[in-house]
Amino acid sequence: MKEMTQNFLNLFFNPDETICVSDCQGRYHSVPQDLNEVNLVSPTEGKGDRKILESDINLVSINPINGWNRMKNITSHRSFLVEMDEGSLPEQKAYIEKMGLPYSICVFSGNKSLHYGIVLSEDLAGESVWKFTNQWILNIIEKADQQIVSPNVCIRFPGNKRKDGKQLMQALVEIKHRISPEELYAWLNQYPNCKPQPKKQRPKRRNLSGTRRENLAKWVMPALEAGIYTERNNTWFRVSCAFANAGYGEEEAESILLEYFQEESDFREAEWKTCISSGFRKVLGD
Repeated sequence: MKEMTQNFLNLFFNPDETICVSDCQGRYHSVPQDLNEVNLVSPTEGKGDRKILESDINLVSINPINGWNRMKNITSHRSFLVEMDEGSLPEQKAYIEKMGLPYSICVFSGNKSLHYGIVLSEDLAGESVWKFTNQWILNIIEKADQQIVSPNVCIRFPGNKRKDGKQLMQALVEIKHRISPEELYAWLNQYPNCKPQPKKQRPKRRNLSGTRRENLAKWVMPALEAGIYTERNNTWFRVSCAFANAGYGEEEAESILLEYFQEESDFREAEWKTCISSGFRKVLGD
């Protein structure tokens, strides 16, 4: 591997960790860190496996993952991504410097923005702490892309040509070192008004036993337990129709299904609720 690639991997990952890479926006199965030749395995039926070279890689997960590129498969929560969303490249750089963001790496996206990675020297205590901290960062860096809310998001891989947008070289601008949690939280605490308010905990998953559970289409519960990650709008719409046909009320179904829903940067809770509502309107004719 190239020296820059090895430095990039050493910054984000420990030697024994597996990662997810891609030559596009697909979410593939994790692979070892030897990127000379990568076997991409897709969760989408019919896509099949294919091999790519290091020079084909466009995206790399910011946190180590073991399995499919899903939040539940993240093995350590230590890195954050800040994607600038406004202004020219010099303006983006000046803004980050003005805000004093402690970052570990800066990569030009190959299109029109700078991407900043924050890699901690110690792992955080799980997904909930990561999400809380990530939202605090976004609340401070208001000009960043506010849709980066998932720890399994990917950063642009430097040294390779981007395959969409302006198709420029994804260039390494600066690489430094891992940041201590104390340094990150010292910076965050300079902005106490931006600290997120903790969300109420969701109720425990309900027991769906009984007649209505038996009336659900046989495919519904296995699909929910496996997780819905492809054709999300259509699949959640079909799930909603199945619950309506089984005799559940819309509010009751939404409360139950919320425990199976995983919010992602390109599929937020509001969009999911629209799918549920649409399914009930389809069945009930309202």
